Amino acid sequence: MASAISPTDISDLKSALKLTVGFGLRSLGALAWEPAPGSEADAEVNNTLRRPAGAAWGQNPPRTAYAAANLMMTGVLDNLVSLQALLRREMTSLGPVVLSRSVIEISSTAWWLMEPGIGVRARVCRELVLSLTSAQRAGQLAQTMQAGPAATEAAQQEAQILQRIAGLGIAAPTGGRFNQSIEGERAKSATDATTATLKDAVPAGQSAEPVYRAYSAVAHGEFYGLMNFMVHDTLPDGSPFLRWDVNLEVVDSAVQIALFAFKETITRIHKVMGWGKLERDLWEINLRRILN
Repeated sequence: MASAISPTDISDLKSALKLTVGFGLRSLGALAWEPAPGSEADAEVNNTLRRPAGAAWGQNPPRTAYAAANLMMTGVLDNLVSLQALLRREMTSLGPVVLSRSVIEISSTAWWLMEPGIGVRARVCRELVLSLTSAQRAGQLAQTMQAGPAATEAAQQEAQILQRIAGLGIAAPTGGRFNQSIEGERAKSATDATTATLKDAVPAGQSAEPVYRAYSAVAHGEFYGLMNFMVHDTLPDGSPFLRWDVNLEVVDSAVQIALFAFKETITRIHKVMGWGKLERDLWEINLRRILN
């Protein structure tokens, strides 16, 4: 259901999203992220680690991790473009919140993967955890849908990842299926990951977990989440009733929390890659100016 909202109420949000998408495309658009000389990523691609047979690791393992982060941030930018498209006079109620939830979930995974200071071995292990879990989930889905060729392909992908792990001399995964650990690196749950990413978006001493849970409640159709879009009204005979409508405060929060998740993640990426701060600082200054 759509509801009419004055264009002036959402113009700043649209401007903030447009500014961010433009910055993101310029900053993250390259197919291969190139580390700046002397950066943390530069040291990672020039690592001195050896495989069991004695050959060098080379650049491919860390570059695969960067490629995974690039893929995720492409998804984040796609969601931000979609958010921008939704903000119009006839606006849907749930769309902005559901898209924002996707932004913070994807961002939080890239945020974890691109944590500064963990070193090349841990970063590669994190990428392998994500890739292995993804292949296992794909296989599970294919089996449920009785899609034989897809299940075979997923099994082959899982086998290839296990071969990559062994070939690098990394210890075999431990733990249960879909929740495995590789040399102590275990992916966080969606709740834990988003809570960690958004921790600076809430007042000191408070947890960001309720923020994510509120957004998940909308996506999962929980009554308490959907009731945020109900407003009190009165029938012609004076009887009170609730009707479905856009809550502009909810929309505003959805956009701003999505922008915050993007900011936290891209800051980590820039720090690891050693990319200059000038354009990022300019983007943040202009973003604060727009959002006041």
